[in-house]
Amino acid sequence: MKIEASKSNKKKKVKREFILRALLLLIVSLIYNSMIAIAIMNPLYIWSLFILLSIATSLIMVWPLLETSKWTRLYLGIIFMVFNFIFLSFLQGFKGQVNLLGIVYHFLYYPISLHPIFSSFAAFLIGTVFGDIIYDIYINEDKGRRRRLLKRRIIIPSFIIGGILITFVYSAESVRFLNLDSFYRIISSMGISLILFSIFILIEEYEILKTKRNYNFIFYFSYYSLTIYLVHNLLFFLFFEMLDALASLFYIVIVIVLIGLFLKLIYPKFGASISIKKMMSKLSYKIVIKLEEKEVLDELE
Repeated sequence: MKIEASKSNKKKKVKREFILRALLLLIVSLIYNSMIAIAIMNPLYIWSLFILLSIATSLIMVWPLLETSKWTRLYLGIIFMVFNFIFLSFLQGFKGQVNLLGIVYHFLYYPISLHPIFSSFAAFLIGTVFGDIIYDIYINEDKGRRRRLLKRRIIIPSFIIGGILITFVYSAESVRFLNLDSFYRIISSMGISLILFSIFILIEEYEILKTKRNYNFIFYFSYYSLTIYLVHNLLFFLFFEMLDALASLFYIVIVIVLIGLFLKLIYPKFGASISIKKMMSKLSYKIVIKLEEKEVLDELE
């Protein structure tokens, strides 16, 4: 009984931390959007679906589904993806209108060129399924069995599904099956991501390239990811209307390398003090601890 109670309390704590991080990210995303709205003098952008807001919303929506099965989340992901395009087709005529459906359109799809909530949530749900499968596979210590499971459950299915999605998008776009640019972008991105994901697993698991020595460099981008995302917008003013497409590719590579070297240099000195993601994690943990302490005190009284 004590073991079951301990597991239950641990799950409760994890779920609380999860939702608190999501809410903190929602606050950060709304601050980010507000700054953009002020910069371009358009108050509608306070609620605009930049990636931070879509991620925060997806995290909040997935919270009740954390303990559901992989198949349930997979089916829901597919349902939300299909429903997204059906609902968008219906709501497009209400874009910009000051009525209930116009407000719903703004909430779910404004602006349509960014990251609509339903499609982002669908991709997020499907991603959690892949994450669970990978976790189940990698708890196997036997390398041979692990590789067989990766081939059967991840690599081969990802190549097949990714290839089908890309082929479908190419065929559908050629005949304009749907007059929705976001439809082609989201589906093709998922197909490409699945194929690239499989390639990276092949490289890692079969040691095609010696990647171990490069992990530290990638670590800094993960550790400071939210900080990088927020600060990198300053580069917009540095390069505004100065670069063509080819020059942009060159400078993007240069900037990424310089950012990585800069982060590696400052990490030993500043550590988590400039990692917004880490600070949010620590804050959510402290809030959960305070809530648990309050519950204990209430029980004792």
